[in-house]
Amino acid sequence: MSKNLINRYIWLVDTIYQAGSSGITLREISEKWESNWRMSGKEEYPRRTFMNHKNDIWDIFGIEIGCHKHSNRYYIVDSSDISDSSGFRRWMFETLAVNNHINESAQLHGRILLEDNPSGGKFLSTILEAMRDGKMITFDYRPFWFEGDNYSSYYHVEPYALKVFKRRWYLLGKYGDSPLKVYALDRFLSIDIEFEDFTMPEDFDANAYFSTCFGIIRSENEPQIIKLKVTDYQANYLRSLPLHPSQKEMERTDEYTIFSYKLRPSFDLVQELLSMGETVEVQEPVSLRVEMERIGKAIAKNHKGKRKA
Repeated sequence: MSKNLINRYIWLVDTIYQAGSSGITLREISEKWESNWRMSGKEEYPRRTFMNHKNDIWDIFGIEIGCHKHSNRYYIVDSSDISDSSGFRRWMFETLAVNNHINESAQLHGRILLEDNPSGGKFLSTILEAMRDGKMITFDYRPFWFEGDNYSSYYHVEPYALKVFKRRWYLLGKYGDSPLKVYALDRFLSIDIEFEDFTMPEDFDANAYFSTCFGIIRSENEPQIIKLKVTDYQANYLRSLPLHPSQKEMERTDEYTIFSYKLRPSFDLVQELLSMGETVEVQEPVSLRVEMERIGKAIAKNHKGKRKA
């Protein structure tokens, strides 16, 4: 499944989604397709191709395109899935659909500045295909902590889920009775889809698996109530973009706000708190507060001493 094909799926869903609940006819879709020459190459959009894309979109993304029989107008059956602020579909539209719109507006080149796409994306389409078809994958993997450019390991994995964090793609997978493990796609060297099938457990829920995590590390620590005291200035950022879905505002004054979270303390969480600098104070739990103090002293020690002019 090529990147081009994924872009076409995104374009089609976005086009129908923008039409709203009243829908859009296949002729109108075809006209928009032909006018988007960067995507279509000025080729027609046959009904058979449309139906194939419609079915693939359901299989891959779980987005159903329905049709009003009385008017033959196509619409997104449950558009609330797309507008869900915490879901994959929301991410897909805010990232990929916008990217398609920008590609259509060549005259704006140089005026719209974006962050790089998530690292490791070149393996994404292969993993999506394996997940869709219930196939095992084999990949050559080189973690950063491996020494030497020629050292790597082969893994034979059931691809359970994909997650983006800090502009990196991660795969959650397992083999046999081994526990679930996270693999960073930017450390893949190669990948192959195997003939061997696997069956996803019916009770597995990727959102539930990561629900008490910040980032991609699901530590063995039990979820705890974490309380952060942040400056009024920093609190505005956390209100507009919560640190985690469990965020609750416990106390608010003119000088500070206290937020609470139910999370597993982890390396990812500590790194995020450190990025807030002096605007944050960990109140609970004590173990996390002590860890922040230890790292703070180490940072101060590293920067202590002779200053360069």
